[in-house]
Amino acid sequence: MVDPDSPEVLQTLASVRLSQLKPEDARAALTRSISIWKDLEPEDPLIPDFPTRVSLARLLMEAEMEEEAMDVLERLALEDDQSVEACYLGGWCLQLMADKKKTQFGDAINNPETEQAKELLATLRASRSWLLNTLRLYRVLEYEDERLKQHTEELVEAQCQVLGPPPEEGKEDEEDDEWEGIDEDDEVGDADEEMAGM
Repeated sequence: MVDPDSPEVLQTLASVRLSQLKPEDARAALTRSISIWKDLEPEDPLIPDFPTRVSLARLLMEAEMEEEAMDVLERLALEDDQSVEACYLGGWCLQLMADKKKTQFGDAINNPETEQAKELLATLRASRSWLLNTLRLYRVLEYEDERLKQHTEELVEAQCQVLGPPPEEGKEDEEDDEWEGIDEDDEVGDADEEMAGM
């Protein structure tokens, strides 16, 4: 009420609403928070600082607003491509998006010729690319968050069961000719359980 146009205040409000199990109210606050600065130039002082926007991405993921979270994370990656946390969150967010597609598309994803299957694979490949980069940055920068590293490795391992082995370092994921198939037994993890462990 005192500062209704502050992105940081709105983020705090969203966090409170999530803890109160009021996700719709949280999403409304997050939407307002983003709308204040998303169209501003990168150097505009009204844009929240980098750590605040990393926290925003986490809140957006917790509120199941993955597309909005990816918009924030892609912008962060352009500003600092050496941020381990932003890279990790980008990979995880894409994995959450893939999990939703898997549920949404149903049996269609088991036919490699369908657009749904191709879309799901593309999302998984993008996620793995972000996560492999996370592990590379983790090594190079000697990052010290062991839980982040462990979760990243778990996600990549599960993705490789579907996509096959990762590409050689320095090469992008390429289209796989073979379809490994995705069924409910291959679920890559429960997003709610992982979010609770953050």
